[in-house]
Amino acid sequence: MHNNFHKGFSLIEVLLVVAILALIGSVSVEYYRSTAVYIQTKSFANGLISDMQYARSRSLNGENTLKWGVHVVNSTNDYYEVFSTPTDYLDATKIVYSTTTAPGGVTFSDPTSGATRDIIFSRIAGTTTATSVSVLGDGNTIVDTITALGVIY
Repeated sequence: MHNNFHKGFSLIEVLLVVAILALIGSVSVEYYRSTAVYIQTKSFANGLISDMQYARSRSLNGENTLKWGVHVVNSTNDYYEVFSTPTDYLDATKIVYSTTTAPGGVTFSDPTSGATRDIIFSRIAGTTTATSVSVLGDGNTIVDTITALGVIY
């Protein structure tokens, strides 16, 4: 009896496996990239919330009769600053304590492009004007909301 079986894979079988692996790889890379940008966006938005809560807590303490706030800038390189002031951000005697720049691919969508927003907490009461700040990264928008009572979420 003569056995006519060949051992190994045909070229079409190998190409089919390579094509399937390439498809799975490209989908995985896109998923990983969008997940990484979402994590950056969420981390930046959470950092902004943390810094606003810090500014509010300093205002509640009534330190040095100053108001505390966060200055949000939507420009070529989006960033925000934590500051203290006797009046507002434009006061020449304000002190900027920290500046945080948005990571690549993450921007502010509110305030709009070229605009700024000041969130200033009143001394001792910690109240402010109700507003929100939106952080955008790869189609994912995260909205940080500030109520008139100064509650930030």
